[in-house]
Amino acid sequence: MSERTPEGVSERGTEGQQDEPDTENQGQSEEYRPEPDDGAPHGEERVERTIAIYSDPGRSSLLVRKLLEDNPNWRENSEVTHQQILLPLQEDGILDLEEIQRWAREDGSDITVVVTEIPRVNGSRAKAMEMDFESHLAVISVAALGPVAVMRGLRREVSRAVDALMYESLDEARAHGCPLARVETQEDTSTVYIAPGRPFPGRTWMALGMVANNEPLLSLPRLSGVFAAGCATGAFGIFYDSIWDMAIHLPGWRLAIITVSGILFLTMWLMLRNRLWDHPASVGGKRLAVVYNASTVISLLVSVISLYVVLYLGVLVISLVLIEPGYMAESLEVEPAFSNYRDIAWLAASLGTFAGAIGSNFDDDSDLRNLTQGTRERQRYPRDEEQR
Repeated sequence: MSERTPEGVSERGTEGQQDEPDTENQGQSEEYRPEPDDGAPHGEERVERTIAIYSDPGRSSLLVRKLLEDNPNWRENSEVTHQQILLPLQEDGILDLEEIQRWAREDGSDITVVVTEIPRVNGSRAKAMEMDFESHLAVISVAALGPVAVMRGLRREVSRAVDALMYESLDEARAHGCPLARVETQEDTSTVYIAPGRPFPGRTWMALGMVANNEPLLSLPRLSGVFAAGCATGAFGIFYDSIWDMAIHLPGWRLAIITVSGILFLTMWLMLRNRLWDHPASVGGKRLAVVYNASTVISLLVSVISLYVVLYLGVLVISLVLIEPGYMAESLEVEPAFSNYRDIAWLAASLGTFAGAIGSNFDDDSDLRNLTQGTRERQRYPRDEEQR
C-alpha cells in the first residue's frame, strides 16, 4: 500500500500535525509480507488475503506495532499493511463511521481494521469492536479494552475480526466456527458490535481504559513547573523551625486533611486553568461527557498523587540529612524521633502541593492539555472558524 492519506482524512489530519507532538509520524506506513512458501515454485509468497490496519498516532499505533511484531497466527499467508494516521471525526467529536466505511470500500484490501483510542458506545453500552460485514471493516476501541491486559484484549479482538470478516455475514461467520461472544446488533444499521468483557459496568471499564490511554504516571515531566514550586515550598518547611513546631503538634487527622485538600485543590486548578472539562457537544453527548470527565479527574488525581509522593519522599530525605537531632531538640524541646521528621515532611509536602498551582503557570499549556484524552483529540482535530 502506498503512503497515501485516505480521502476525507487528509485535510483535518494535516491541520492536526501542527498542534499535536505525536503526529510527527502522521502517514507512516509499514508493510508485513508473508514468509516465502517453500512448497511454491521458486519460493514464492503465497498471499491469501490482504489486511489494512489503520491506527491513531500515539499509544494505539504503539500497541498495533507490538502486536504485529509478535507475528500473530492470522498474519500467515496475509499481506498486512499498517498505517498511522488521524482518523476522521464528526463535528461532535465522535468517530465518523460512515466516512471510514466508505474509505474501507475504496481501499481495495480484503479486510480493513481500524484501531483507535476514541471511546465508542451504543446508548449505555460500550463497544470493544464494531464490525461491518458489507465493507469488511472492523473498528476497535482501545479505551473499551480497559486498563489492564490491553495487549491481550487487542490481540483477541483483531483475531476475531480477521476470522469473521472473511465471510459475508455474522451468521455465516458463526456457521464456520468463528469465536464471536457478546455480539450485539444495532438498530437501523447493518453493523454489529462486541461488548467488552469486564468486571465493572461497561462505561466504568471504558473510563479506566481512557485513564490508561492518558498514561498519567508518564505525564510527570509535563508538570515540571508544579514540581519546582512544590520543592521550593517544601524547602521552606525544612529550614524554618516554626513549620517544625506546627507539624509535630498537629494530629495525624489534621495533617491528612491538609494533604487531601492540597491534592484536590491542585487537581481542580489544573483542570479549570487548562480547560480540561469536556462539554457534551464536543465529545458526542452527555453519556460520553461523563466518561471523558471521569477519566480526566482520575488521570489528574493519579498524576498529582504521584507528584506528592515524590515530593514527600524528597523532603523527608533532605530533612533527615539537614536537620541535626540535637538542634531539633534544642529548638522544639522534644526528644527527636523519626516521627518528627515524618510529620515535618508531611506538612511541608502538603504545603508544597498548594504552591504547585502557582508553578503550573510556568508549564507549557499544550503539554498540560495533552494530559487528557478529550483535549488531545481537540488539538489533533482543530476546528475551523465556522465550527468554533
